[in-house]
Amino acid sequence: MDRKLTKSEALELLTPVVDNEVSAEERDAFLEYIADDKNLKQEYESMKRVKALMADRCPCAKAPESLKDFLSSYCSSTSVDEISRKNSVTQQEQTEPSVSSAQQSNWWYYAAAAVVVFTISVWSFLNYGSSAVENPTYNIEEYAYQHFMKHGGKLVPPTISTASLGSAEIELAQNYNMSMTIPELDKAEFKGVVYEEFVPDFKAPMLEYYVPGEDQFIYIFAFNIDEIEQFGQLVRNQEAVKTCTKSRDFHIRNVNGKHVVSWKWNNIWYAAISNHDGNTLASLVKPLAYEPSKD
Repeated sequence: MDRKLTKSEALELLTPVVDNEVSAEERDAFLEYIADDKNLKQEYESMKRVKALMADRCPCAKAPESLKDFLSSYCSSTSVDEISRKNSVTQQEQTEPSVSSAQQSNWWYYAAAAVVVFTISVWSFLNYGSSAVENPTYNIEEYAYQHFMKHGGKLVPPTISTASLGSAEIELAQNYNMSMTIPELDKAEFKGVVYEEFVPDFKAPMLEYYVPGEDQFIYIFAFNIDEIEQFGQLVRNQEAVKTCTKSRDFHIRNVNGKHVVSWKWNNIWYAAISNHDGNTLASLVKPLAYEPSKD
């Protein structure tokens, strides 16, 4: 899709993009359009948050016996009987079937299905909805992606402006109570630390690097695992948690076409994102000692 989208075309792509049902070209065209349309961009980000919230807070669960009994009683006493009556025809009537009768039959099936779906939806909201709104959860990889897209993968004015990894570590420890190792990246210049709100009510440092040979920036977010658990609303990808047990372990997750590389050193969780392929990005982090050519 070489041409730019119109407003109506972008609106039509909104839901498919959120549901990952478009091609890479369509997604790129959509993201390029919303970069200049603040209202549609806000709607897109809102839908992404709702989808992530539903996935985190409303997982599939076995329905209680009370719901099963209600549905069974309702369907057997009303819906099933109605469907049976509407679909009961004599042998003479079946000799000349009409389109209208078939449509009517289908309508009753859809109506009965809609009743069941609506009942389950209401029950789920009453049991999970209120708690989900009060205590939303935020996925680290997805919010790392949102920050990268928000800033266009460009330099963000640092809170701690220094080219020295050691100086930045000292200032983070003294002023922000964040004792951590700032990784050295191959072929990249350290630009400093942005200390700001990562998600509502939770701040975290974002380490900024610049690769001059490629004119690319790399963001690395760092989190104290104890603070994550205490906060209770910031979640890590469970596959990443299982994978990253040793200092050289890392995990790559594709978030809307961008690769987020995660790893753990001591009690600090890192999430790196850039325009690089995940394996290439991991190979730039010197302490991980990863060489893609060997895999």
